Amino acid sequence: MVDLRRSLILLLVLGVAHPVVAEREIHVVAVGNGYQTEDFYALPVARVLVDRPGHDVGLVLLDGGELHWQIEATAGTIVSEIVRSGPGPDDSEVTLSGIPMVGVHTPGLPLVFNPWGRDFRRMLDALADTLGTERIHSLQSAHKVHEDPVRVDRVDVTTVGLARDYLSQHLGDTDDLPPAIRNWNENAGGRDFTVDFEERGFTLTEPAGTRWFPVSPHVPDILLPSVGVYDPGSQMIYGTTYGAEGYLYSVDVQSGEWDVVTSLDEYDSAGLLYDPDSRALIATGAFSRPGEIKIFGLDGSRSSAFVPTTAFPGLTDLFDYGNEHGPPLTPRVFSGGWLLLEARADGDSVDPASGAYRIYAVQIATGVVRLLRFRND
Repeated sequence: MVDLRRSLILLLVLGVAHPVVAEREIHVVAVGNGYQTEDFYALPVARVLVDRPGHDVGLVLLDGGELHWQIEATAGTIVSEIVRSGPGPDDSEVTLSGIPMVGVHTPGLPLVFNPWGRDFRRMLDALADTLGTERIHSLQSAHKVHEDPVRVDRVDVTTVGLARDYLSQHLGDTDDLPPAIRNWNENAGGRDFTVDFEERGFTLTEPAGTRWFPVSPHVPDILLPSVGVYDPGSQMIYGTTYGAEGYLYSVDVQSGEWDVVTSLDEYDSAGLLYDPDSRALIATGAFSRPGEIKIFGLDGSRSSAFVPTTAFPGLTDLFDYGNEHGPPLTPRVFSGGWLLLEARADGDSVDPASGAYRIYAVQIATGVVRLLRFRND
């Protein structure tokens, strides 16, 4: 990231001078498209009115390129720094009270319109590193603006995500959680086998070696295999598929016998866990519904819960929320009505000691979510 401090430091005091406060406010304005003036050859315009009398304001302007930012400030408002950036070319222009500003262009910041998602966190981290702030004080955004100016006139104190380290305050207690949940969370879990599920069958890899279990012709064809798990206690493999009706398959590793546990009724799962205590298989949703949790008992019972993606603190930090599917929520432990879930930015939840990850506990009966651990890139 190019150092944002290369931007020109500006000072504008209109009206009676006020003492500069200790903390500078950082306000971000993001605009996708401006409005076209009568001058057809002029750049589209985005007007911004900074109305923070007695406050020192740093203004971060984000656009896609080819925009004329027309900045005005009310009497007593101090604009001490302007940074213009975005993913597009630096063809945009910035004027402050009609005066052209030079040296304010810094490439590389993403164009974000909401205080969530991977790009927003990346932008916030960059601003924190280069402007020396641990939070931005507001985010104003519009995909298209008209002649009315965007007003920067308040500090947003309700959106916790504007702070760089906002997740720390979301960490939940673990004292009342079942021991199995606490133990996995504290020890980061672990396993000594892997299961690969493909259209031709299952591959089970253990310390003792690798075994292959070809699909039996008497079960429905395997369409888009999703995930497989192994229970060493019962020596059973289970797996789910995507698409169409979908099925939950099982294989007895001692006999190689295949069976269908249940139809998935068009439910797409991305994660699967077998809980020997309840003799149940717990699945988490795929694609845009990772919090769609279903429990399939081997006795034929079924239960389910749905937790929206935004109810998991910090989950939207791991992907481009609104434009792509997030990482799967991998179920790790089910005990006492609580389900331990793990999400990683790269979708590979084998080693939570590296890369960005989140670990949650969900109470199935109520949908209550607790953030237990997290790591950022």
